[in-house]
Amino acid sequence: MQSNEKTVLVTRPAHQSDHLCGLLTAAGFTPIRYPTIAIQAVENTAHISNTLYQHSNYDYLIFISANAVIQADRLIDHQWQKTPSGMIAIGPKTADTLDQLGLKPAITAAKPFNSERLLTQLPSDLKQKKGLIIKGKGGRTLLAEQLQKRGMTVDTLDVYQRTLPNNYKTSRIKKPAYITITSQLALDNLFLIPPRPIGELKQQCTFVVFSERLARYASSLDCQHLLISHGASDKGLVSAISQDKKR
Repeated sequence: MQSNEKTVLVTRPAHQSDHLCGLLTAAGFTPIRYPTIAIQAVENTAHISNTLYQHSNYDYLIFISANAVIQADRLIDHQWQKTPSGMIAIGPKTADTLDQLGLKPAITAAKPFNSERLLTQLPSDLKQKKGLIIKGKGGRTLLAEQLQKRGMTVDTLDVYQRTLPNNYKTSRIKKPAYITITSQLALDNLFLIPPRPIGELKQQCTFVVFSERLARYASSLDCQHLLISHGASDKGLVSAISQDKKR
């Protein structure tokens, strides 16, 4: 089957795909919703609830994603008391989610909205400071390691986990022109789900990824056609596709 140059496979979790799909539609593309990750809340243990309820003891609260904000808010039953002046968001989507809860971030990581960029926005000396990184299970450890090297006492708290969608065994897709990839796990799971030969996707589709790091990883999996987003955002993904010279 010939791929349609206007079709874009959107692998974001189902509850987070509306914005990207809307932007794609407005730009003249046909989005195909195909979540490769499902977000599941973790069990609210005594350790998790105690840590969250004692959030005012930290100098910095660092939210890695919008999902981290949503799940932490649920686990704390929306009972945010005195929040630290050093509330931090990795990227604008996370910052917007905090704003919706009345939790104004003091620092939002600038483009390309990742840990490396955030580290350039923080002091080099963080001795006597205490930080809590709120995130999902797994993922990179670079931020915590680098903050510890600067003298910060760092705790991490996993408030959600990423899994395969429940219907992945019965899912079917038609070959798209583009596939948006916003995390390494999204790409790994994509190759677990489709019934069509994986090699066909790798050779014939263009993978639109959030960063150079993700591009290198996709290349290591033999993905042949790669586009790097103009910033780790939905607008950046759409901009990269719209300006693709191969179209």
